[in-house]
Amino acid sequence: MSSTYTFILSLLLFVGFSSSKKIPPYLTLCSRHDPNLNECVKNAVEQLRPHLALGVPELLLPPMDPLVLPEAGLSSGDNFKASFKNIQIYYANEFRIDNLNVNLDKYHIDLELSFPRLRILSQYNIDGRILVLQLHGHGPADGNFTDVSANAAFEGELKSKKGKEYITIKSVKVDLKIGKPFFQFENIFNGNEELNVQTNKIINENVVDIIDELRPVIDKTVTDFAIGIVSRVFNRFSFDELFPK
Repeated sequence: MSSTYTFILSLLLFVGFSSSKKIPPYLTLCSRHDPNLNECVKNAVEQLRPHLALGVPELLLPPMDPLVLPEAGLSSGDNFKASFKNIQIYYANEFRIDNLNVNLDKYHIDLELSFPRLRILSQYNIDGRILVLQLHGHGPADGNFTDVSANAAFEGELKSKKGKEYITIKSVKVDLKIGKPFFQFENIFNGNEELNVQTNKIINENVVDIIDELRPVIDKTVTDFAIGIVSRVFNRFSFDELFPK
């Protein structure tokens, strides 16, 4: 499928966050030589969990309930274009770590997460055709998702900066699975309530096929966001600071 991608993260700089480069005192660091490194890192993430809803300024991690994104765009050739603004993602901090493997010799991390539920609110603008649906409208959108899983593989390398070594993320591969999605778009046909109800019904009856049609763009959106979040931590603290000897 020919697709183009637009995703704006510029406002995720979180102006006003602390500039202090100190690892939070409640976070236990893991020695790179710890024989139980995977379990140690997993426990460290669990130590962060109570703080994730409001964000962790020291790590440049944004608030996660809701997690706010300024804008995202989806397009499929010239036939379909959609933009979403003021995106608010709820319950992202309720993730479970199903599997974690950290290989510091190769700077590789395999991570499997699951989300029992997610809710995404936004303001949408859609114009074009997806599958058999011709859509045109703008207004509030409400997406509810259950049984979401994300498998991610992070590939990194060490780079020197000002006499210290930092892990740099080279690439991320993400496999996203959505168990039960449900969407509600208001004002799809600019005020025609009967058409709006019928179109939402058709969208949810065909939602799996619609997601598959847009999967390359969705996966790239999630991948780029994951790179941005993880890179914030690795760019802020050196390898020795994050994984002391």
